[in-house]
Amino acid sequence: MCKKCLITYSSITGNTEKVALRFKETFERKGWQCDIFKVRKNAEDILRPPFDIPSYDFVCAGSGLRAHLPYNEILNMLRGFRTGMDPRIALRFRDETIPYIAEPVPEIPPHKDPRIDHRKIILGPDSPKAVVFITYAGYEFGPREAEPAIQLLSLELEHIGFQCVGHFCCPGKYVNDPMPQTFHGDIRDRPNERDLRTAQMFIEEKLEETADQA
Repeated sequence: MCKKCLITYSSITGNTEKVALRFKETFERKGWQCDIFKVRKNAEDILRPPFDIPSYDFVCAGSGLRAHLPYNEILNMLRGFRTGMDPRIALRFRDETIPYIAEPVPEIPPHKDPRIDHRKIILGPDSPKAVVFITYAGYEFGPREAEPAIQLLSLELEHIGFQCVGHFCCPGKYVNDPMPQTFHGDIRDRPNERDLRTAQMFIEEKLEETADQA
């Protein structure tokens, strides 16, 4: 049976999208069925994504950075799968919401309370796998600036039941200026073909590793 992969991502500048498309090419070349979904700032994408994430054998989740964190749209979409309900219900306990979704927030289902509905999660060799990918400018500290986003996306995927087996990150253009005083210097062409070949090799390596564990 053909294994199924989902690549889901948020991208504003197009940098993360380039990596997502190279991932998709790589999975399909290896014989996988691969679905790809770009999460945008709207109710349909976040509250009603057109897929059932537990049905996949491998998930890749990616984003650009906003204040060192992934874009809220992909986080909230994943949190909907984690909680099994509208992600705004959990946000309400932190006095937060999703301002660009105008639909009324539903009441908490009587059998689901995000404050108490917790359990120990144990992931192992039989768990479906996941990777996260980030594109970033990194002007001050370089790759360190991607670390909070990597950790947060990984944790969200593991809450859903996917064992995160790696991450990929690379610089991506933010402004049209060489900015030689920054960590990476001129990144106006990034991610470039070399970055995308590295992304391809990363996926190939992870598929080999997970095949060896099967």
